[in-house]
Amino acid sequence: MHQGLADKRHAYLDFLRILAALLVIVNHTNSLVFKALTPANATWWLSIAWYYISKIAVPLFVMVSGACLLPKRDSYQRALGRFVRVLLTLVLFSYLYYLIRLMNQGFSWALAADIPQFLLSIWRGRITDSFWYLYFYLGMMVMLPILQRLASAMQKQDVRYLLLVTFAVGALWPLLTHYLPILALPEYTAIPMFSVFIGLFFAGHYVHAMATPPSRTVCMLALLGSLAASVWLTYVEVGRVADGAKYWFMDERTQPSIFIVVSSIVTMLWAKAGFAKRSQRSESSGRRWATLGGCAFGIYLLQDLLIAESRYRLFLPLSSIMNPFAAALVWEACVFLAALALAWVLKKIPLLKTLL
Repeated sequence: MHQGLADKRHAYLDFLRILAALLVIVNHTNSLVFKALTPANATWWLSIAWYYISKIAVPLFVMVSGACLLPKRDSYQRALGRFVRVLLTLVLFSYLYYLIRLMNQGFSWALAADIPQFLLSIWRGRITDSFWYLYFYLGMMVMLPILQRLASAMQKQDVRYLLLVTFAVGALWPLLTHYLPILALPEYTAIPMFSVFIGLFFAGHYVHAMATPPSRTVCMLALLGSLAASVWLTYVEVGRVADGAKYWFMDERTQPSIFIVVSSIVTMLWAKAGFAKRSQRSESSGRRWATLGGCAFGIYLLQDLLIAESRYRLFLPLSSIMNPFAAALVWEACVFLAALALAWVLKKIPLLKTLL
C-alpha cells in the first residue's frame, strides 16, 4: 500500500509545495512591516498574523517530503544519489549567488575562478540565508534509508507515539518553559531520537498514508486557534522584552512551536480532504498542479535573490505611497510570479531538470 502511495502523483501535495514556496517568500519579506510598527497600529496585527501563517512553509516542505519518501524503501545507492543531487543543487545555486555577489561588489575573473575558495566559503557558512534548509536536508538524506526502514516497520499507533513524544518534548515543552522556567528539564535530560523536524517528516507520512482528515470546520477552528495563540503570545512578549529586543520568539527555524506544528498539520489535512472531494477533477487539472508543484523547489532557490534585487526597487517605493502591508503583499506576489517563471524556464534545461 505504501509503495503505491509513493509512486502516485497527488495533486494536493503539489498544491502544498507551491503554497510552501509562496509562504517562504512571505516569511522573508513580511517582517519588514511589523518590525517598523507597534501593536498600537492595526497593520501590525495583520502583518504578525500573515507572518505566522508563513511560518508553516518549512514544516510543509518537510511533511510533503515525508509523505513522498517514507513509503519508499530506497537502496543505499539510490539514497546516495538523492544526497548527491541535493549537494549539487546547493553547490550550483550557491555559485550563482556567489557570482551575483561578486558583480555587486566588484567582479573579477580571478575571484570567479577561485573554486576552492568558493567551496570553502559554503563549507563554513551558507551563501544566502534561506539555504540553511539545504544543509538540513542533506542531513535528512543521510538518514533517509534508516528512516524509511523504520517507517515500514511502524504501525499507526507507533507513528502516533513518535509524534506525541516529538512534539510534546520539542515543540510544546520549550514554549511552556519560556513562561515557566521551573519546568525546564533536568540537566543532561535528552531524547536524541526525537526532533521536531523528524516528527514533521513522519507527520507528513502519517497524514498522507494513515490519517482520515476531520471536517473542514474542525480544520478551520484548529488553524484559527493556533494562529490566534501565536499572535496573542507575540503581543504578550512585546510587553516582556526591552525596547528594540526581539519579541517574535516563536519563529525559531529548527524548533517551531507547537502552534506552528498544529497549523502545518491541519493545513495538510485540509488540503488532503479538499482535493479528495474533487477526485473527479480532470487529468489536465492534475497535470497543471504537477507543473506548478514541480516549480516549487526552483522558486525556493531563487526567491532570496529576487527579494534582494527588488526590495529597494519595488517594496520601498510602494510602501511610500500605500499601506506597508499592502505594499508587501504586492511585492510578495511579484517575487513569487517572477520566481515561478524563472523556475519553469530552468526546468526546461536538461541538467537542471534532474536537480529541480
